[in-house]
Amino acid sequence: MAGTPSLSSMERVPDIGIVSDGKPGHLNQSLGLADALRRLRPELTVREYPAMGRLTALYRLLVPDDGLRGTRLLIGAGHHTHLSLLAMRRGAGCPAVVLMSPSLPERWFDLCIPPRHDGDEETAQRWLSDGPLNRMRPSTEPRKSRGLILVGGPSSHFHWSEAAILGQITRLCDGESEWTLSTSRRTPSGFLRGLAALELPGLQIHRMDEQVPGWLAAELPTVQHCWVTPDSASMVYEALSAGCAVGVFDLPARPDSRIATSLRSLADRGILSHFQTVDLGGTLTPLNPPFAEADRMAQRIVERGWF
Repeated sequence: MAGTPSLSSMERVPDIGIVSDGKPGHLNQSLGLADALRRLRPELTVREYPAMGRLTALYRLLVPDDGLRGTRLLIGAGHHTHLSLLAMRRGAGCPAVVLMSPSLPERWFDLCIPPRHDGDEETAQRWLSDGPLNRMRPSTEPRKSRGLILVGGPSSHFHWSEAAILGQITRLCDGESEWTLSTSRRTPSGFLRGLAALELPGLQIHRMDEQVPGWLAAELPTVQHCWVTPDSASMVYEALSAGCAVGVFDLPARPDSRIATSLRSLADRGILSHFQTVDLGGTLTPLNPPFAEADRMAQRIVERGWF
């Protein structure tokens, strides 16, 4: 049936199959776990597969395709990957890991790894990670003294205040450090106009639409300090994974925001700092040992005996 993932007769069946819905953020999570597994087991091979259409996946649940027999683990993130994961597991005969709280019953998967804010109880079948997994790693090279500021925009988790963020950035730039600021797709155009009007010394601005692909991923592991607006939760976890000392700007949280709760938990555990704490005399210091959730989960998978 059309759309079923397949291998040519000359290709080796991969040890790890990644099911992708085509969204870069979801693929980044799956590759983060696969990369970490390969750091523990360098001989492992990885291949990406596009998620099947719903009808094709249902068909393959009823009529399994054994073309992936020999694959040792399947990984997917994103609701559109769930049926494909189950269908491909039927043919491959290996465990399937979903990196979120699935839209289908958890018991249908061998392992679910949602971010901690999606669930507050671990079981043998559900492991909680601090934020979504990612591919970031600390650099082995000396870090630049210049800091990085990452600005998001309006979200469903925080009340966006341009004035509040501009005020906190102004106070950061009052110090001796130099900063590079990066915007995101959600950053309002009015924010950039307000920022330019401040004429802050030592601040370089990188607009999202002007950046070369991969610029931020290459930059994060090279800087010592990174400040992030709290709405950009994925950037918080990527900065932590890159080995930065991470601070989060202060914005009022919306009621019952799970993201706000998870960031407060990280601050309570000393993993990151809130602006008010540092502004009142706190210190922004990197974690030791570094934040490495993908590696922690990979180690547990190896200890489970899947590799």
